[in-house]
Amino acid sequence: MTDRLFQWNGRLSTALMAVGLVTIGMWPDAPWAAWPVYLGLLMLILTPVSRVVVATARYARAGDRLSALLTVAILVVIALSAWAAAAH
Repeated sequence: MTDRLFQWNGRLSTALMAVGLVTIGMWPDAPWAAWPVYLGLLMLILTPVSRVVVATARYARAGDRLSALLTVAILVVIALSAWAAAAH
């Protein structure tokens, strides 16, 4: 189920970026033309994060505390990396 969701997420983000590139080509001066590209890129960036969140939930439900803690640590590293990138 979740694999299909992630596949559709990839397809939707690709479609949004394609629509955005077409709108930029047709209306290069329109301030809204690039938004589909931005939304598609955001979806693409958040896909690995959502995979880690899903994995954490699965490990927690299965009672695998070590794996759940490791995936939480990965989320912390991702959050710190995003914070550090945004700070500069």
